Amino acid sequence: MNLEHLYTAVELVRSGCYRDNPREATRLRTYPVMIAAAAAPAASPTEAFLRAACLAYAWMPERVRIDQSHLAPAVSAFEAARASSRSGPQSASDAELAALRERGIDAVAASLSSVVGASLVLHLAAPGLFPIWDERIERFRLDEEPSPYHMGQARHYLDFIDEIRDLTAHPLFLTFHNDFCTAYQARLQRLRISPYPLTEPKVVEEAITELAGD
Repeated sequence: MNLEHLYTAVELVRSGCYRDNPREATRLRTYPVMIAAAAAPAASPTEAFLRAACLAYAWMPERVRIDQSHLAPAVSAFEAARASSRSGPQSASDAELAALRERGIDAVAASLSSVVGASLVLHLAAPGLFPIWDERIERFRLDEEPSPYHMGQARHYLDFIDEIRDLTAHPLFLTFHNDFCTAYQARLQRLRISPYPLTEPKVVEEAITELAGD
C-alpha cells in the first residue's frame, strides 16, 4: 500500500457516485449520522459504549453480542479513546497513542468477540485515531482473501494503523488528502448528501474501499 496507488482512487471518486449501488450510497449517507449519534451525550460511559456498539453493528452482517465479563474494560477503553479524541492526538506521545490503541482494540474486541467490530466502535469513539477495518481492506492489503483466523488477530489491524501513520507522514499526503476530499464532497453533492469532513484515517480507508470494489 503506497500513496501513489491510493492516488488513483481520486479519479474513481470523481467519475462515480454510487447511484446504482444502494448499499454504498446508504453507507455514505449514514456515516455522519452515526458519528454524530456516537458523540452525543449519554447518561453513563456504559450507555455510550452500548450505543456505539449498536450503531456499528448496523453496518455489519452479524448481530451485536457483548460478553458481559469483558464489558467494563471495553467501556473504559472506549472512554479513553473518546477522551483522547477530544484532546487531540497531538496531546499524546506516539508511545502513549500506540498503547491506547493496543489496549483499546484488545479490550473492545474481547467484549464483542470481533476485531472488525472493535474497529468500528473505536472509530465512532475517535475517528482521527482508529480507522475502520474489514475483510475488504485486508483483501486489498494482502492481495488475497484473508482467513477468519487472520481477521481475528488484532495485530493485523494494528499493522493497518501503522501503515496509515506512515502514509500520513508522507510529504505529499496533504495534497492527496485535499484532492480526495474535494472529489468526495463533489460525489456527496451529486447524491444530494450534505458534505461532512473526513479524518486522515478515513480518507485512507475510503480510498482503499474505492480501489477494492465490492
